[in-house]
Amino acid sequence: MQYDYFLRPYQLVPLTMTAMPAIRYANKKFLPTAANAPDVAYSIYTLHIKPGIYFQPHPALAKNKTGNYAYLQLPLDYLDDKGISDLSDFKRTGTRELIADDYIYQIKRLANPAVNSPIYGLMSEHILGFREFSMSLSDVSRVGKYIDLRKYSLAGLKKIDQYTFEITLKGQYPQFVFWLSMPFFSPIPWEADKFYSQPGMSDKNLSFDWYPIGTGPFMLKENNPNKRMVLSKNPNFREEFFPTNFTDEDRQSGYVHDLGKTLPLIDEAVFTLEKESIPRWNKFLQGYYDLSGIAADSYDQAIQLISSGTPALNKMMREKKMRLTQTTDPSIYYLGFNMLDPIV
Repeated sequence: MQYDYFLRPYQLVPLTMTAMPAIRYANKKFLPTAANAPDVAYSIYTLHIKPGIYFQPHPALAKNKTGNYAYLQLPLDYLDDKGISDLSDFKRTGTRELIADDYIYQIKRLANPAVNSPIYGLMSEHILGFREFSMSLSDVSRVGKYIDLRKYSLAGLKKIDQYTFEITLKGQYPQFVFWLSMPFFSPIPWEADKFYSQPGMSDKNLSFDWYPIGTGPFMLKENNPNKRMVLSKNPNFREEFFPTNFTDEDRQSGYVHDLGKTLPLIDEAVFTLEKESIPRWNKFLQGYYDLSGIAADSYDQAIQLISSGTPALNKMMREKKMRLTQTTDPSIYYLGFNMLDPIV
């Protein structure tokens, strides 16, 4: 799922699903949708994904002329012998359709002890059989060793057909629907898991951390976090359009000039790391960058307070066709005291 940011307040809407998930409640038998929480032993979510969605080009999905996977059974010294240090060094790439098994596989990965997922504790409280599944893998799991999770069953997951599956929760947990928009629920093909688990891959930073695989509008073409990262358009991206829900405020803010256009709107996005705020700001003013925050040292150069006391761009910035976007960052903070300290 994803959020529609033109709706107020923001609302969850389908992304790869055909519709919002259907929910059934059960105890010893199925219950009405208005059942009280104490009566609900299980919540069953049915998810149906759209056909015709394809993964980005990736060597894990590449096949040879005989129809076998090209890079899932690599010889021990293959990477060194071929001089492979980057994902783009693999000559072949491939793709295949997104299916329900890919979502099921990712949820199983989150229970795999070798993955060490930070969301494990919360998910084990709610997804039926999640903790038991993890324990069943504890004897065979080892970091770097591939485990074909397709061979192991998880009680809370059920495949209905190629595009439909069910997730069963213990009791009621309405917040679960918001999990479906989180990155950890992104589908993962088993081929990519096996590909990255091969000897020598982690030594060359060939891993999910550095080269994720997905079905979205962009793919990570270049990854050098200490210098720059490049996102390029996914040639296999499905037909998606810029949302058309908007308000008068959106129109006044200039957010509606791309209504109905095919996504993504650009072919490439380049993110460059500037370690110092002043050089970043100066390069922004010179037109090298499209976007910049305003550091304390540059505040007076760009901002003036209008009569109402609110910040606005000064005349020089407006003449350069600059726009000011203000956001509110919610945060949580606390003050702690050692109540056992003799002074306190």
